Amino acid sequence: MFDRRLLSNFDWTLLLLTLAVSLVGVASIYSASKGYPGPQQFWLKQLYWLGLGLGAGFLVLLVDFRRIGQWSYLFHVAVLISLAVLLYMGSRYSSVERWFMVGPIAIQPSEFAKLSTVLALAYYLRDSRRVGDLGLREIVLPGLIMAVPFFLIVNQPDLGTALLLPALFVPIILMAGLRTRLWIYLTLLFVLSIGLLVASFSLGYYQVDPSLIKDLQRQGYPRQVVLRLEELKDRRFYLPGDLHDALAAEPLLFKNRALMARLEETSFHPLISFLLRPYQRRRLITFVNPDSDPLGSGYHVIQSRVAIGSGGLTGKGYGKSTQGSLNFLPARHTDFIFAIFAEEWGFLGAVGLMSLYSLLIARGYSIIFQTHDRFSAFVAVGVTSIFTLQGLINVGMAVGLLPVVGVPLPLFSYGGSSMITTLVGIAILLNIRMRRFLYV
Repeated sequence: MFDRRLLSNFDWTLLLLTLAVSLVGVASIYSASKGYPGPQQFWLKQLYWLGLGLGAGFLVLLVDFRRIGQWSYLFHVAVLISLAVLLYMGSRYSSVERWFMVGPIAIQPSEFAKLSTVLALAYYLRDSRRVGDLGLREIVLPGLIMAVPFFLIVNQPDLGTALLLPALFVPIILMAGLRTRLWIYLTLLFVLSIGLLVASFSLGYYQVDPSLIKDLQRQGYPRQVVLRLEELKDRRFYLPGDLHDALAAEPLLFKNRALMARLEETSFHPLISFLLRPYQRRRLITFVNPDSDPLGSGYHVIQSRVAIGSGGLTGKGYGKSTQGSLNFLPARHTDFIFAIFAEEWGFLGAVGLMSLYSLLIARGYSIIFQTHDRFSAFVAVGVTSIFTLQGLINVGMAVGLLPVVGVPLPLFSYGGSSMITTLVGIAILLNIRMRRFLYV
């Protein structure tokens, strides 16, 4: 028999906020797709994914959230197996493998890994004996639950999605409660890590970028210049003046001050470079100085900032984005959808969208205080943190405050796996709130 208390405890506000953000996203994808050559139906596909996600969310609502917890380990293992298979396929056929192709449909397991990691951590920490006084030994297994998918995703490679996992691990494990001594150790480790990271980016060596030499060769620069750069590409200089002197020894280079500046700007390699793949290294260098490669790795960020800035206070109007319609901004229906929205709706529209997200996130975090068991509280903080972190990273990426790492804007960016995972996560939040009276 249906219990009417389920409807009376249902969070209709959270559902309406979710639908509002999703539908505005579909409309923005339609507008952003106008500049692509040929007929593009990204908006229609996104609408299909929205419907499929809502259907999956409805099925989640029919199941008691505690039963979902019992399946969390099985779900997490299935995701890990899919990531391992995907990594094996990538190592055999290409250097990058992030999607399973099922006919015309691309499925990205790393999106599901975020949700499965949260559920597995929450289910493990639900036991009161493991909560409130966690030491180093007690966080080893939760750390492995997070670390295994982290390393599998890093090797796809997909650094942006992988870094979300430790970022999700932190609020969950802090909420579980750590011993005072471990708090001190982790704080010191965090401070030391930040110091080492700053030092790694501040210190490094200078070396001519081989990809830039190829670009200059394609652009028809004098053979003498190209040969001189070929001689220098394997040499490392630990002072910028040494690189400058080596470049200036070639008269044609010395006279071309613009080329000299470009070579010097793109030559810095932080000490952390050996841990990064070439494209990740270029993104970090571009983040520090986007103008160092305005037609290469810095192009996305520069065009995104142009789009956001040109929107002004009230925007150019729906469908009137020049960065989109004239095809200046790549990935504008996925990673940089916020830039197109801000160009069309301006500062006021961007504030309105961020307000919707803030309300949605606030509703998610409010569920934490309405729960009566640890599992649902951990799930609520984990799922809501996914929205929070992805939103902050994507917007920070669009405005140039963070490196470009390919993290979608939840419910807004085009992508089926992301949409379904996000809607299922929201359905779990609704499920927790709807059944909270059963476990008082």
